[in-house]
Amino acid sequence: MAWIPLSDGEQLHVTCLGRGDPVVLLHGFGSRGAHWLPNVLPLAHRFRFYLPDLRGFGGSHHADLSGRDVFNTYANDLHDLLEHFQLDQVILGGISTGAYVCLNYNALHGFSRVRSYLNIEHVADSRHSDQGATGLFGERQEEMFDRFEKLLDMVADSGEDTPYWELPPQVRLALRNAVTDIYRIAVYRPLNRLGIAASALLAERLLTQLVMPVERWSVYLMVLRAFMAGRDTWPALSNIEAPTTLMMGRHSCYFTLEAQQAMQALIPQARLVIFEHSGHIPIIDEPLRFQQEFSRFVLESPLAQAAP
Repeated sequence: MAWIPLSDGEQLHVTCLGRGDPVVLLHGFGSRGAHWLPNVLPLAHRFRFYLPDLRGFGGSHHADLSGRDVFNTYANDLHDLLEHFQLDQVILGGISTGAYVCLNYNALHGFSRVRSYLNIEHVADSRHSDQGATGLFGERQEEMFDRFEKLLDMVADSGEDTPYWELPPQVRLALRNAVTDIYRIAVYRPLNRLGIAASALLAERLLTQLVMPVERWSVYLMVLRAFMAGRDTWPALSNIEAPTTLMMGRHSCYFTLEAQQAMQALIPQARLVIFEHSGHIPIIDEPLRFQQEFSRFVLESPLAQAAP
């Protein structure tokens, strides 16, 4: 594990393991870099993996996001990571929030360092585009964003500097339930949905210690606001020259097949992999098939193929 300096003076926590060609993987909302470990360990004898915790999450929970453009900051953090480790030829991938960070990085810095790209369950803007309901939550976007707006208003009345466990119970429960629902609808299999709901209800304190630290709980709302504001990276897709694999769950409640196909049409070398029995998180819904497709993506990268 390493702590790397960022250009604004903050530090980013990064898990590094393996040897060989570099692979940088970005996690999703409420997750951390170490959640990639089951997927990367079988390949660590051949690749060097860099698994950062995005600001606000995991070991980077305390890295400041206040007053910053969230996705612009995340994109610059990724740039700082590549600079710090002197990575000029990388395999890059991200899931959900992490994928959106990669797309913002492409729009801001370009993919000149990227030799292959894996985009799991995100599209080029969290808000809808001119192509229709391509953004977050599809046809339910207005309904979900309206719910989040009410939550933000409720929290603002209590003060975002209030310690999480000192929030008024109705505010804390509304916040917990909103985050729980984000995860619950992200998976497809009923047992997975039940497990998420039960865990939040019965093990809230344990989860806030091990998965989503709440010392600076307001950072999650900053990221949520950034998703609601959106950032259009559609025009930059045609500039991606690296072979690209798009992955989505057939039953995703987050993004539609039409949105993923619109991405595929704009990226010159893109293929679309659909997980037929998955929602937004195929890593959880179809772990065995996901591992097969993930390994295929890494092993078939032009960077890996060029290695002796």
